[in-house]
Amino acid sequence: MPISMDISPLHRTVVIAAIGHVTPEEIKSNTEALIEANVPHYGKIIDVSLSTSDLTEAQVEHIAAMLRGDPGSGRGPVAFVINPNRIGFAHAFADATKGDRPVKLFRSLRDARKWLDEQPRVGPKK
Repeated sequence: MPISMDISPLHRTVVIAAIGHVTPEEIKSNTEALIEANVPHYGKIIDVSLSTSDLTEAQVEHIAAMLRGDPGSGRGPVAFVINPNRIGFAHAFADATKGDRPVKLFRSLRDARKWLDEQPRVGPKK
């Protein structure tokens, strides 16, 4: 699978990296694994700079809805690392979730990590 995910409880961070062409089914499977891990309050770095996908706007909206889950749950910030020469999933997801939590697009992993470290910590809602 061209998507890898690393969850760090110590740093309360999830890092997801996608390489190559990623199918809607692979993104859905990774989204389900993220939901099952029960870490909506963790900060997330999602590196899609080396990947492409063919998701429709409706599919991106569906993934965003899956991740929203319980409206009372804490939602951590999301930093996307993108290829600046391509508009794709990260842009669509950021638009679909801009009112849900802080979301920002970056050209480098270093800048994404720095921004994520500057964001206020979100705790799990009870």
